[in-house]
Amino acid sequence: MATVDDLLRRMHRQAAALRPDGNAGQLDAHLIAWGSLAANARRVLEALDPRPEGHPDFYALLQSVRRGGPTQAGTAADPSVTALALTVGALGDVVAGSPRVVAAAGQAQRARLQASIRAALHAAARSTVDIARAAGNERPGAIVWKIAEATELDALLPPQARVSTLERLAVTRLSADTVDGAVQLWVGAAEPIFTNYHLITGIALQDAAATLALVSRATADTMYDAARRRVIEPDASRETARLMGIASKAWREAAAWPATVQLGGRAYGHHRAVRAVRDALTGPPLARLTLREKVHALRFAVSAAATIGEMQARAVTWLVNRGGLWIAHERPNLRPPGVERRHVKLDWETMPFDHPVGILLSDRAHQARLALEDAAKAINQAVLPAAAVADGAGPIALVDNRIVTDRWETVGSKNTGPRRPEEDTQRMADHHRLGISR
Repeated sequence: MATVDDLLRRMHRQAAALRPDGNAGQLDAHLIAWGSLAANARRVLEALDPRPEGHPDFYALLQSVRRGGPTQAGTAADPSVTALALTVGALGDVVAGSPRVVAAAGQAQRARLQASIRAALHAAARSTVDIARAAGNERPGAIVWKIAEATELDALLPPQARVSTLERLAVTRLSADTVDGAVQLWVGAAEPIFTNYHLITGIALQDAAATLALVSRATADTMYDAARRRVIEPDASRETARLMGIASKAWREAAAWPATVQLGGRAYGHHRAVRAVRDALTGPPLARLTLREKVHALRFAVSAAATIGEMQARAVTWLVNRGGLWIAHERPNLRPPGVERRHVKLDWETMPFDHPVGILLSDRAHQARLALEDAAKAINQAVLPAAAVADGAGPIALVDNRIVTDRWETVGSKNTGPRRPEEDTQRMADHHRLGISR
């Protein structure tokens, strides 16, 4: 399971590896490949930018490169630049697939991730410009040179100034042999069942609740281990484990339906998806991971499981309110007096909307849903501590060749007086880990 950090490292390695090879057609090949690179870069940068209209010139440059220019017919795109474009596209898929986490991270963290991406674009653009100069034909690469100029400040920032908590976002592989992939496939199988009230079955609702309890329990155990071995911040990890334990207990109670309540039907696809998740949690897909990898995989799994929990609770409430469940009552014994009663026979009838058993099932499902949502927020906070750095360094900028933070005014904030740039640099270093060589 790759993370945004892995993709960023790959981007910078690929951009740094671009070199002139003396081939006469290399410039045209670069310019052709820049079309997809610019398109993917614009997509991910706009997803991270709360106000894209504030930078119309830069996005217009990327759009111009995307349209392309005059090149020799029959020239193929440069494979190295194309590979870089694919990496940027994968990064865009991750960012676009986690809008809530990206939004909760705050502008400071989004700006740092943007700076890392723009720094890689700068390296790629400078390589294309060098190729144009080596070929003695700088005019076709003029627009790429403008991109290099626009991203130069980001490239001058040291790596530690560009580190973002969003780098811990993970790329999920939709496969049943991974924990996060199995849960994501389960979401796809559960949605048509729990949103179409003609397809809901009692077994599917109970299977979902029981499996959510298992996911929560496995996550709680992993977070306890992570706290003990200090893989992540111990206090946040212990609190997450505690909330996960509460969610696991709540979902076990929600899965325990009385024997006198049922809803018939078949949901084979959902049953197979649930079994795949249980196999992944109790088998090699989770056991073969390192503890840090388990934490990241289960964070994504819990985030996806919260979606299933919401659908399950909503489905139970809908059935209870509309009399969709069946409840049994004992059939009166019609045997003559003195005849031994061999077994109790049950009659089934639709459950009234105000039946105490139905109200209890609905309340348990919603309590479990809320508990899982609180636990999901806690694990996101522990693994992706966006709010934990809210009081740290703000948006970054390079002013007079010095790194400064909190350059932009925040409405409603208290002015604590001016700080020297050296103090800003030290303050930022205290709040962020060492950078990576990109």
